[in-house]
Amino acid sequence: MVSSGRIVAEGPPTTIGHRDQARARIRYRLTGGATPPAGLSAPPGPDGLIELAPDDLTAALHRLTGWALEQHVELNGLEVIRPSLEDVYLQLTDDPAVQPGAEPASTTSADGKGRRRS
Repeated sequence: MVSSGRIVAEGPPTTIGHRDQARARIRYRLTGGATPPAGLSAPPGPDGLIELAPDDLTAALHRLTGWALEQHVELNGLEVIRPSLEDVYLQLTDDPAVQPGAEPASTTSADGKGRRRS
């Protein structure tokens, strides 16, 4: 992977930027003011989703879904996310000259749709 004329990463796509070792994230939304078990919550983001990156993904999902079943709470939008190659690329090639709070640069994907860097 090249950025500004420099090689910033090389190797198979699954290992670039240690993507194969990166922690998966759990995202979900609660309704009705329920409070999840300790260690399985965080302040909701602007989209209302709670996001966390547990050390043990399987154990965290088991605790979270077990709690939700016992409490009759729905975990809306529940998903497990692993960093995509695009996420790693944007992290490795991020321009440090961009000032915090500045408008993110737009990129165009292979399908021709514009995307915002975040």
